[in-house]
Amino acid sequence: MKHLHCPDVESFDAPLLGLEGTEKMKLKLLSEDSVWIELEPGGHAPEHKHDDKERLVVLSGKGIINFGKERKKIQPKDFIEISANEDHQLINTGNEVLVMVCFRNQR
Repeated sequence: MKHLHCPDVESFDAPLLGLEGTEKMKLKLLSEDSVWIELEPGGHAPEHKHDDKERLVVLSGKGIINFGKERKKIQPKDFIEISANEDHQLINTGNEVLVMVCFRNQR
């Protein structure tokens, strides 16, 4: 069992972890397959895809997720499931930090 209080987990600027195009993104590595993501207003992740399924839960803030040419608004309490090899991009369109928990390597 692993138990963490997320505000106590060390935060990393995403570019320092080698993630290009993420100047306004901070990450907290919760486990091998789970990441706390914070996107500052105006921040975004680059368009990308993974070879595994990804699930996101939005905790606070507002934004958009792009799936190829499709755009969806996201807000607190939203659950998003992204299939393997599906292009996607997260963008903070609000005035506060967009906070999400990301679960990777899901079946």
